[in-house]
Amino acid sequence: MKRFAALIALAGFCFALIWQAESGRANASVAQGQAREFAVHPGQLYQKMIGFGAGFNEVAEQLMENIAKPQDRTLAYELLYGESAAAATGTRLNIVRLVVPPDAKRLPSPAGPPHYDWANDDGAKSEWAAIQPIYQLITPILYAVPFTPPAEWKTRPNNAIPAPLPRDTLSGQLSGGSLMPEHYRDYADYLADFLLYYRDTLGHEISVLSIQNEPGVPAPWHSCLWTPEEMHKFAIVLGDTLRKRGLGTKLMLSEGTNWSGAWTHLEPSLSDPAARQYIGALASHSYNDPVDPNFDNDKPRQRFAAASEQFGIPVWTSEMSLMQKPHELHDDPTMKAALAVAYYIHRDVTAAHVSAWIYCFAIFRSDFPGSMGVLSPADGPANGRLEGPKRFWAMANYSQFVRPGWREIGIDGELPHDVILNTGFVGPEGRRFVIVAVNLSLKPQAVHYGFGGKAIGAVETRVTSETQDLTPGATPTVGQSEFTATLPPQSVTTFTGALPP
Repeated sequence: MKRFAALIALAGFCFALIWQAESGRANASVAQGQAREFAVHPGQLYQKMIGFGAGFNEVAEQLMENIAKPQDRTLAYELLYGESAAAATGTRLNIVRLVVPPDAKRLPSPAGPPHYDWANDDGAKSEWAAIQPIYQLITPILYAVPFTPPAEWKTRPNNAIPAPLPRDTLSGQLSGGSLMPEHYRDYADYLADFLLYYRDTLGHEISVLSIQNEPGVPAPWHSCLWTPEEMHKFAIVLGDTLRKRGLGTKLMLSEGTNWSGAWTHLEPSLSDPAARQYIGALASHSYNDPVDPNFDNDKPRQRFAAASEQFGIPVWTSEMSLMQKPHELHDDPTMKAALAVAYYIHRDVTAAHVSAWIYCFAIFRSDFPGSMGVLSPADGPANGRLEGPKRFWAMANYSQFVRPGWREIGIDGELPHDVILNTGFVGPEGRRFVIVAVNLSLKPQAVHYGFGGKAIGAVETRVTSETQDLTPGATPTVGQSEFTATLPPQSVTTFTGALPP
């Protein structure tokens, strides 16, 4: 950790979060100095965790090379995906999100797959170069997402003229528009070809293929619009194509911008057994919710949780990041962003019962108005330095300790509009527990966790706060089946402990 801390140059910020006004009201019933009471239920089991991840796009190689020193780039991968002792304070991610490039050239008279020249496609080469170092650390779960089909198979961006777009109009023509139905099979073959290239040429299976990133948004970057029924029809075509090509890759739907919109695009496919048989992940992005305990948007998340239980298909948060207005600080390395990340992880895990949670990118560029990467951008003000923002450490409060195969458990005691958020997990053998506690308020909060008479062992803490980066916190007071601790102001604290048989 000291090695990485020496690389970090974070600006100091004074800020007041929107929860400040809520802190007194949420705890009005708690006497001064009295610990908040929470009941932990290790036997109340929910979803099994798949893991945590980050994205890599068509310029991923350049984004990583913006970190000037080769040894720092090596360290960046170690901190993001490493499992060694040197990565003991990193995020330990295990999922890689890839973008399917939209303009691979068809090979002349190919004898067999691949039919497209992925090996010489700039976007595919950049992504592969960026993720290769991960394979020196772990074998990640790969999932791929297209942002747009090839331009010549789309309607014009305003959807008014359903005419093909020739290759020489690619510039600016990959945003918006829709895939023409007569090219559904062409596009299904194109996507299957990308999966076969990874499996047969690169030697790595892509486990999950999304149909479309944010199908309801005509974004100014690469994008494509789908109605729910169009997505339903294409899911059947694509699933059938993958099966005929000998691919076991499952489909992800629908990756909408928020949980409500994602459900609208998912529902027709989920309701039809012909499409549902191909679906391996129910997915949404976590955007458009204000980071505010007063705002309740858990009902759309709960629809996903209910569908997951009904059909046995896991839920993924397939993208989350923090967008800023153009006049604001583009990359926010402060605890304000860190608490927002923790807030979204908590709500997605406890309300949607997500099994996988993915940050938008591993690293991004500094001129984009938002905190788009787990790491801070290395270009712009960083001038090539590797910088770890507070959101990196807050994400690690979850991903470092909650490993694949762990399960969410129930914790009672949260108040309406609360400033203390608890997310609990138990290990596969039921011998270890993790509680991640978020204190959104500006004041320390005393907390007491009771395990209903079930014995626990020693409890350790790791804290991310204004002054700490996933560093050990004060030792809790531990009883036979309970422990008491104090959460620092505006902090994320991970408690880890034993559950004897």
